Amino acid sequence: MAGKKRVRRTRAAKKGGHPFLVLLFFIALIMGSAYMTDRMTNAPDSEVAQNVTTIGHLFNDKEMQGLVPKEDQGTPESVKEKIKAAMDKVVTVQVKADDEEPAGSSVSSNEKKDGSQTMEKGKKASFSLPSIVSKITGKEESHENTAVPSSLQGKPTEAASSAVSSTPSSTASASSSSPTSSAAAVPSVKRNAGQPKAPAKQNAAPLKAAPAASPRPNTPSAVKGKLAVVIDDAGRDLASQHVYESLGIPLTLAVMPNQVHTRDAALSWHTHGLPVILHQPMESVSGIGMESKVILTSMSDEEIRSLLKSSLSQVPEAVGINNHQGSKATTDRHTMEVVMNELHHRHLFFFDSRTNSTTAADGAAASYGVPYVRNDLFVDNEADVAAISAMIREAAKRAQKYGTYVIIGHCRPKTAEAFRQMVPQLEKEGIQFVYVSSLAK
Repeated sequence: MAGKKRVRRTRAAKKGGHPFLVLLFFIALIMGSAYMTDRMTNAPDSEVAQNVTTIGHLFNDKEMQGLVPKEDQGTPESVKEKIKAAMDKVVTVQVKADDEEPAGSSVSSNEKKDGSQTMEKGKKASFSLPSIVSKITGKEESHENTAVPSSLQGKPTEAASSAVSSTPSSTASASSSSPTSSAAAVPSVKRNAGQPKAPAKQNAAPLKAAPAASPRPNTPSAVKGKLAVVIDDAGRDLASQHVYESLGIPLTLAVMPNQVHTRDAALSWHTHGLPVILHQPMESVSGIGMESKVILTSMSDEEIRSLLKSSLSQVPEAVGINNHQGSKATTDRHTMEVVMNELHHRHLFFFDSRTNSTTAADGAAASYGVPYVRNDLFVDNEADVAAISAMIREAAKRAQKYGTYVIIGHCRPKTAEAFRQMVPQLEKEGIQFVYVSSLAK
């Protein structure tokens, strides 16, 4: 037993790996490839991710501001869930749009070929910010707002221009017999191109204005006095205004903003070659009978500027302004300085109606270099033709005494009749009618 040698068995070398491990490796490789393919095909692109981020900020901002509708309110977690659900819904619709066609649709090959580019754009549009917001809020986009006729696609400018041009042409043809049609057809030159145009009044009845008569030379052989006349409160009574237009003498019209005939009054007067100024409502001491939009002393500088800009946009022909009422506003230096600052930039003059015995408008105008002129007399405080005529004659006497005199009348029937009777007489007596702007200093 002791002499026996132990025989060691040598193990045979392995020829290869276990077959099950190789199979498991290939299965894992296939599953990994399938997973990566699925992620690459269904994952949203960078644009969608950016839109989702934008929506997240939008919801956060609106929640802080309390502007989110009740049906959209919720915790940040619920908002995230809505965004995720919307994204899944949009992605699902996108995949179906690529592979499926609506049932029962019969589209020719030419139409498919022509609309291929449109479909490509439609696929990208499904990931747009408005579509995602509509999915979240549950409110689908209106087809009336999003659908564009094929005949108008790619030609927005041409379609818009034709739509705009059709309205003026039809209006012009309808009112060709109106004396003011020439004024509407020819745009007037404005001092400030940056100012918005006043909205054109559509379907307005043609004005029955007197024939356009440019002011005739008003230079008597022996001038004994110069009289400047301003007609206030225009924009309410066009019939009385036409009487003044027919006189053919230098007169200045003060047109009120926010009236039924504001634009008609300014255009008709401008057509006759006569100057227009803005008759701006301002705060009175009593506060009784003021207009709805008035320059108040309690307003901020920006509020005063905004109101004045709005009024001037309605009377773009204006070469100056004067105050309607304003017995309190014209005595407030700060209010007048804000007004004069605006007039300075627009190169307009200020005509002080002088509704108060004291005024701060003259000093404020001088500070900003705005031409200034002041009213001397209201001639129609009484509603009687004889009484108004007597006041006009008194003004003429003072014009002869002082050399120049400034008066205010109004767009009223009896005042217009009094001027119609008195103008020929005063001209024979050596009274020269002049524009109020010629007396501004």
